[in-house]
Amino acid sequence: MKKKCLLILSLFFFANTFAQDSLKTTIVPSKADNTAQDSLKNISKITEVPPADTTAEDDLMNILEEESPVEKKQKVFATFKSTYLINAQTNETVKKGTLDFRITHRFGDVAGSGGGIHNFYGFDNANNIRFSFDYGISDRLQLGIGRSKIGENIDGSIKYKIMEQVEKGFPVSIVAYANMVITPKLDLNNEFGAFVNRFSYSYQIIATTKINRKVSVGLLPTYIHRNMIHAATNSSNGAQETNDIFSAGIMGRVKITQSLALIAEYFYTFSDFRMNNTTSPYYMPLGIGVEIETGGHVFQMNLTNTAGIVNQDFIPTSPDSWLKGQYKLGFTISRVFGTVRQ
Repeated sequence: MKKKCLLILSLFFFANTFAQDSLKTTIVPSKADNTAQDSLKNISKITEVPPADTTAEDDLMNILEEESPVEKKQKVFATFKSTYLINAQTNETVKKGTLDFRITHRFGDVAGSGGGIHNFYGFDNANNIRFSFDYGISDRLQLGIGRSKIGENIDGSIKYKIMEQVEKGFPVSIVAYANMVITPKLDLNNEFGAFVNRFSYSYQIIATTKINRKVSVGLLPTYIHRNMIHAATNSSNGAQETNDIFSAGIMGRVKITQSLALIAEYFYTFSDFRMNNTTSPYYMPLGIGVEIETGGHVFQMNLTNTAGIVNQDFIPTSPDSWLKGQYKLGFTISRVFGTVRQ
């Protein structure tokens, strides 16, 4: 019995020792296990997703923007080549810091009773001469002053661009113009009386459009007020002369070459007193001419049935008829000077 107990205890001790040695043993992976692990690592590297390349995306967007630029609306320039056409104002103003010196001349009648060879087709007479200066306060605002032979009239003016024509946008240019004229001539017959009677005023809206590179047109609704008038009545309809006059002008320019253009203007005056007036004949002002641009100035030659140059002189008073040969040769020469160093 004693031997059996010793045998059992010996077996239990041996089993316990074997179990502890097994727990302390380090498991060494086989070569096959290492190869499998390396393969998994390589696969993970191949399937790894790289970060997004934002630089390439930006470059593509830049190319698309260059191919599809945002269209910018451009202002229409050079609707007319001068601030005046013949007598009519255009939408153009003198540029900022620029002075426009202008000489406008009207000879006598080319034909008719006052013209012909004995007056050398009007060259012997100078019906009117005007010297003027216009200065650009800004590219939109212009101030001017001038002096005419008729009535010794001195005029001051202001001109402002309200709206400008835009390509594929606003279709017209709109300009406001106003002037004031004083007549300082000697009052030998006490014609004026009070000094205020020497003043007259003109207001105008100038709407123009450049139809294409060659053709420009304009509309000029005009209001004139004269502080003093001579009382008169139209015997054919009984209408009386008035201090206020409304008129509508139209004008156009057709470009022929790079430096040559044809110009024309016409004013229709709304006045019953002037309709079929045999005592004080009146014919609607009409002018045609050519415009030549040479370097620093614009030269105009024209024919018109009015001797007046400023609104107060040629719109209320136009007694000469084209059909009677009472049209006058005239010219305008303009020279522009820069007064501000760029």
